[in-house]
Amino acid sequence: MKIILNRQKLMGSFLFLAIFTFCNQQLFAQNENEELKINIQLRPRAEIRNGLFTPILDGQKPATFVAQRSRIGFTYAKNNKLKIGLSTQVVTVWGNDAQVQATANDVSLYEAWAQLYFDPAWSVKIGRQVFSYDDERILGALDWNNAARKHDAALLAFEKNKLTANLAAAYNQNTEKVTGDFFDNSISQPYKSMEFLWMKYKFTDAFSVSALAMNLAFQNRIDSSLSHLQTFGGNLFYKKEKVNFTGTYYYQTGNNPQKNASSMKTNAWMVSGKVDYNFTKKFSAGIGSDFLSGKDMNSTSRNISFFNPLYGTHHKFYGTMDYFYVSSGHHNVGLWDSYLNVNVNSPDKLNWQLAFHHFESAATVIDYSGKKAGSYLGNEVDLSFKYAAMKDVNLLGGYSQMFTNTSMKYVKNILPGQTMKPVQNWVWLSININPDVLIYKSK
Repeated sequence: MKIILNRQKLMGSFLFLAIFTFCNQQLFAQNENEELKINIQLRPRAEIRNGLFTPILDGQKPATFVAQRSRIGFTYAKNNKLKIGLSTQVVTVWGNDAQVQATANDVSLYEAWAQLYFDPAWSVKIGRQVFSYDDERILGALDWNNAARKHDAALLAFEKNKLTANLAAAYNQNTEKVTGDFFDNSISQPYKSMEFLWMKYKFTDAFSVSALAMNLAFQNRIDSSLSHLQTFGGNLFYKKEKVNFTGTYYYQTGNNPQKNASSMKTNAWMVSGKVDYNFTKKFSAGIGSDFLSGKDMNSTSRNISFFNPLYGTHHKFYGTMDYFYVSSGHHNVGLWDSYLNVNVNSPDKLNWQLAFHHFESAATVIDYSGKKAGSYLGNEVDLSFKYAAMKDVNLLGGYSQMFTNTSMKYVKNILPGQTMKPVQNWVWLSININPDVLIYKSK
């Protein structure tokens, strides 16, 4: 009952604030160089899940439901010195809410930040915010997920001429405490603390490079000691005329981030490359391959050799059915994903994309008898569309099908005797209503 009343108060407060702001624009009339915007989003999505995340088995029924994201937020800017962003309102402690909030019907604080500019090049941004860098392989907004992804952190930003640099730090707790500092990352943010430096340099209009250095700390339950995971790497971007190329490499090292395992070392890596070519304004195609290191299923080593893509938008890269690096593990055998995509824009309001993925393990797979199995895991076909029904209103949908191989059973921990259904697919349809409303802008 208390939760329901809090939600009602929350939505009532936003409604009152929106009406009050619309009706009282004269309050801003005495100030110069001010701007206030409101963003509203309603995004219902219907899904039929018949093998999403992991293969559906004989005897299991598909899941069918409609989920909805409802957001309201405000952005305020003044004199190019201050920006404030707020989406919903709750009382929270840094790190209190899970990074990807999975609780149904939970009203949470998505963004609440202030950005102060010391001069045109330097600024600091403090509070709950989204980290989205490069193509979102390591740090992404995860907008596909209805809850999306956010971090509680402080960010120092520099941008001038051809160089952009961001330095961030976060320190998390589950709640306000009197004694002790143990942080349970199973119920809140997935790390105790985080620091990273991201830089991007634009050599020419066609060529740029980026680099990321990140440190994560995790606290062990038994003795509260810290283990660390470092990620280093970056990207090459080339885009000129009809060709678009992206190359990526990341390396991970440090102590294994698992409880009571500080002596375990990490040595993992990933590499990827993709080329897109625009044949015409309406037709383009791309080809690429991603390799993320893994660990042999029969390995007895205590060290970690499987790469963790951390807080990226994995739905964007490794097939939209999310068999890898999302909610269902694949035995840490890594992944070699080779893919081809075709994009068709016809007419101007309608876009189609067809993607094909070929999945193989990056490390040895072991079958039920303990023998080496094949590395081929399966193929996936993803068809999606986007239709601009009107301004700020888009209709989106898709159909995906996974063609699993026998080795998929072993990496997905399907027990002997259990049988995967012959058809593994997923269907979804969504409407995204997302207007930005300018409430006030000084003259």
